[in-house]
Amino acid sequence: MTPTPPTPSEGESQDAHLWEYIYVVLRRRRLVLAVFLGVATLATLRTLLTRPVYEASAQILIERDTPSVLTFKEVAQVDAARDDYYQTQYKLLQSRLLARRVIETMNLLQDPEFGGPRSPEEMEAVKAAAPGASPVMERAIDSFLRKLRVLPVKNSRLVLVAYESYVPEMAAAAANWLSQLYIKQTLEFRYETSSEAAQWLGQQIEEQKAKVEAADLALQKVKEQEGIVNIEERRTLLEQKLKELGTALTTLRTDRLEKEALYNQMRNAANPEELPDVMRSPLVQALRIELATLERSQAQLLERYMDQHPEVVKVRNQIQETRKKIAAESQRVIRAAENDYKAAAAQEASVSSALEAAKAEALDLSRRSVQYDNAKREADAGKEVLNSLLSRHKQTDVAQELKNSNIRIVDAASVPRSPVRPQKTRDIAMGVALGLFLGIGLAFFLDYLDNTIKTPEDVRKQLGAPLLAVIPEISVPGDIVIIQGGVESPLADGYRLLRTSLTYSWPESSPRILLVTSTSAGEGKTVTSVNLALILASLGGKVLLIDCDLRRPQSNTLLHAKRSPGLSDLLVGRARPSEAIQRPAGTTLSLLAAGTRAPSPADLMTLQTMRDFLEGLRGFYDWIVLDTPPVGPVAEALILAPLTDGVVVVVGAEMVPRNGVRHTLERVHETGARLLGVVLNRAQVEKHSYYYGRYYGHYYGRYYGAPAPRPAVARGKVAHIREKRSAR
Repeated sequence: MTPTPPTPSEGESQDAHLWEYIYVVLRRRRLVLAVFLGVATLATLRTLLTRPVYEASAQILIERDTPSVLTFKEVAQVDAARDDYYQTQYKLLQSRLLARRVIETMNLLQDPEFGGPRSPEEMEAVKAAAPGASPVMERAIDSFLRKLRVLPVKNSRLVLVAYESYVPEMAAAAANWLSQLYIKQTLEFRYETSSEAAQWLGQQIEEQKAKVEAADLALQKVKEQEGIVNIEERRTLLEQKLKELGTALTTLRTDRLEKEALYNQMRNAANPEELPDVMRSPLVQALRIELATLERSQAQLLERYMDQHPEVVKVRNQIQETRKKIAAESQRVIRAAENDYKAAAAQEASVSSALEAAKAEALDLSRRSVQYDNAKREADAGKEVLNSLLSRHKQTDVAQELKNSNIRIVDAASVPRSPVRPQKTRDIAMGVALGLFLGIGLAFFLDYLDNTIKTPEDVRKQLGAPLLAVIPEISVPGDIVIIQGGVESPLADGYRLLRTSLTYSWPESSPRILLVTSTSAGEGKTVTSVNLALILASLGGKVLLIDCDLRRPQSNTLLHAKRSPGLSDLLVGRARPSEAIQRPAGTTLSLLAAGTRAPSPADLMTLQTMRDFLEGLRGFYDWIVLDTPPVGPVAEALILAPLTDGVVVVVGAEMVPRNGVRHTLERVHETGARLLGVVLNRAQVEKHSYYYGRYYGHYYGRYYGAPAPRPAVARGKVAHIREKRSAR
């Protein structure tokens, strides 16, 4: 067997991986070049033929709050704190109403960009048409909006208003007019809102005046019916009187209770002379001093005189008189307390009576003022509403006259110096890059769709089978090439390499039987069998080529030999080996042609019959090459494979899907036969010169120097194969 190639290192694997991609591009370089040139040419022509477009932009500032000139809220004030405020402003900048105003202001309907110039009659019709009714104006608005861009500046309150035009002056003018008219439109919206509010307030004021007058009349009628004059003053006086009487009554009641308690205490006292009020009396205090003096005098007299002594009796009588005076004064104090208590009680009763009278009067006034209060509230509320409406109406009149806006133009649009489209250098470079990208992408896509075996690398990676040889395709249109002895060419060397690989497959030099097959017809298995037999015979050994393709035999045609008698005749016994085996003219090769057409070749080639037949031939030949039908459509190759020493599978380059070849190799393995390897036939060496130059240097096409002699050719089915390949 062919030695297993060493495992590549990591660096070699990466290098091979890169070369595979490069090889895909190089293999389809014509397609890549065609797509590249086509796209690049189209991009260049488009860039050169496109009319320049200019863009100008104005920068405006949109504040959330209107500058505070007035101390009161305006009627048209918006809630700028809402999240949708700026989105609303952006949409207003792109509104059809604003675009129409710009078109009318700049008279763009007469501009060629908008289909102008137009006749005066057509312009009058457009102006007279209602909004949305004129197709001419609507198309102009659509065209204007397509050229307009509103670009918010991130993390700011600035907005760019950009406009595109074929004329740079028009681009700048349109952006500036749009910004100015947008500010004017905002002010107009506020003025219209204020005007509507003022009108509504005027109507409400008139209505409210009528209501106030009616309320005043109703109030006056209630006054007349109830006889109420200056009710508010009377109500105030009554409230004050009730308050004062209530306070006085409380004070008097407290005083009366204190005096009543004092009187009760004095009246019920066991010794009235010991009462605090009696003790505080000056008279009682003088009498007590006098009593004390008399008692001391009596005591002194009793020390000197008898009890009945006139001086003693006199003093005693004075003491009794003094005590009577003290008792009489005590009773007088008690009677004074009683009088104070009765006076306080009388005063309390008087104030209480006055308080009750005031309450009755207040209740009567309240009863009579119920309707008055209702009418008064209605009148007061109406007047309050009327005053509020009058104040707001005045404020609205002032706000109408205030032309103040929260929108400012920061930078006006200037006339652009260079177009934004096309940018020739950039666009052409992008076209070149796109063409290259599309070309390479299409090449990889077609390579992905192409699942045939094309190169030796595909044989190794996709099939996992040994590669015996690569047979290049020779440019002899419509012919099959049969090599001759002594011819030096890549084709002959390819078959010599195949011969060498097969020789190394057996260490001993014993007779060997080879079976050559393929997956489908047209892959060149018959040509490979014939040339392999010829190249084996060139070493001087005995080589027999057996054409086992009884359905479509070609070996005898290629070698200009007779078809019968042949293999089928031998198997049915109509001929002997010496009669059927022939020597084609000009070769040292023995040929056993297919013979007479058999009705059922698979039944004719039974396992035992062919085993006996081949074993009988083994002793006479060094090499026996069996040319069998393809594995895909018929079974002869699978019947004969176990009887041989090895199987060679011919794979036509770019002819058979890899899955079909894998299936062929699997079926050969299932028979138990020995798979020697794969021959990559009809390899497109010139087409894939980059690949083969990488793997094999410049061997193909340069090694031989002068052109090799034209090999012998055989006309036949190869012409059909070449035509089929050319059509692909």
